[in-house]
Amino acid sequence: MQAVGATGATVSLAGCSGSNGDGDDAVQITVLEDGYPTEEDREEFKQALHDAGVSEDISLEVMTMGLDTIDDQYRQWLNAGRSEPDVLTMDVGWSIPFIERGQLVNLNNHLDDDELDELESEFNGPSLDSSRDPDGDLYGVPSNMDIRGMLYRKDLAEEAGYDPEGENWSTEPMSWAEWSQVVADAMEESDELEYGLTLPLELSQTITCCSFNAIMSQWGGAYFGGRDHLFGPIGDRPVTVDEEPVHDALRMLRTFLYGHDDDHSLDSSDFAGEIVPEGSLGWRFTVDMESFINGESFAYDGGIPLLIQMAASEDNFGDDVHDKVGLMPYPYGVEESESEYDGLGGSVSELAGYNYSINENTEMLEESVEVITAMMTDEFQAFQFNATGNIPPKIPVLESDDVQEHPFFGDYMDTYEIAAENPMPRPVTSIYFQQSDIIAQEVHNVLSQDKSPEEGMGDLEEQLLTIENDNAQ
Repeated sequence: MQAVGATGATVSLAGCSGSNGDGDDAVQITVLEDGYPTEEDREEFKQALHDAGVSEDISLEVMTMGLDTIDDQYRQWLNAGRSEPDVLTMDVGWSIPFIERGQLVNLNNHLDDDELDELESEFNGPSLDSSRDPDGDLYGVPSNMDIRGMLYRKDLAEEAGYDPEGENWSTEPMSWAEWSQVVADAMEESDELEYGLTLPLELSQTITCCSFNAIMSQWGGAYFGGRDHLFGPIGDRPVTVDEEPVHDALRMLRTFLYGHDDDHSLDSSDFAGEIVPEGSLGWRFTVDMESFINGESFAYDGGIPLLIQMAASEDNFGDDVHDKVGLMPYPYGVEESESEYDGLGGSVSELAGYNYSINENTEMLEESVEVITAMMTDEFQAFQFNATGNIPPKIPVLESDDVQEHPFFGDYMDTYEIAAENPMPRPVTSIYFQQSDIIAQEVHNVLSQDKSPEEGMGDLEEQLLTIENDNAQ
């Protein structure tokens, strides 16, 4: 089994000059290189599409793309009006700007009512929304759903006196206060741990899209007044970063980093201090991840299936991975009922992942629609899970016995099913990347003790408002 989501992949583009390896009438499809790295993998991908309904008369060509440059490459191609590739693997974090530029096909004009109903009723809603225009039309079919949970050392939790299975850790979220004490106890009891909890806090867009987006949401806070305003309208949505739930999320992280002697830590002794290494403010997320899978840290905030698979390598936990590595839903800062905004508070995962869309300039529209339709089927969605380990965004497939009882991932699927109920997308608009850099900087300023939560979020609110007003729609 290959696994998608590894970092540092390089770009390998088949047919970049525009020629088709399978003939001029082949439908070109882009996939992530680390999901389908070998020619055999790509042949299986094509066969899976034919098995799911693509006519054998339609030739398929698969082009592999690297994570680091895929969006820049798409902008170059589509801004130049290229007709190929035909079917594009699009990140949920940057699909909407391509939709706004008119560079993707409106699927509402090409799928029939039953197919559109299937998308709306059976696929994860936030994943769909990442490819939706302001009128509600869809421009993408979800490919995989990158939702996350808290990875932890189950064996070390048991040594510290806890009973993860008996206490239903995999399905019943606990509070951040409770979890911090678990981490502190495990650190105290174990001689093999160097760190307690690691999470990606380096100055990068990872803060905006993922790590802080999730933690802020778990405290009931939001960038722009909750889910209703994630995708705009620009200039006509509230900016809500300078509110108490956001401050509390930052105070909690300051407590975890520096302890209760920090001037802007949480007052409550219910939260354990100094459980997150200060070095994480400068680590690439690969360092955070590696510190868990090589046994140096007790827990990792960002557990995706790939990491469990990596943890099972012979160099790490090997065949003992299921006994040693547990997965639980993210902790919560406040209960959902305590949040001012619907769907926030409680256990909330960030949402990442990819969708399949069609190039607006394709010269093979009918064939590309046939490919997209096949990608919606249970058969193809199950194939992708088995081929890559990524969580299927089609809920009946996620809930199926084949996925829930998977011989390797089955032990963890109850947690992922909970994470799929309420994931939080990043607030993507045409100005997202401009705003994302500023959000990451101001959050990092607070976590680095350069600013108080109030000062940092006040400065952030002012900058976000300026950008919103300058780009009002």
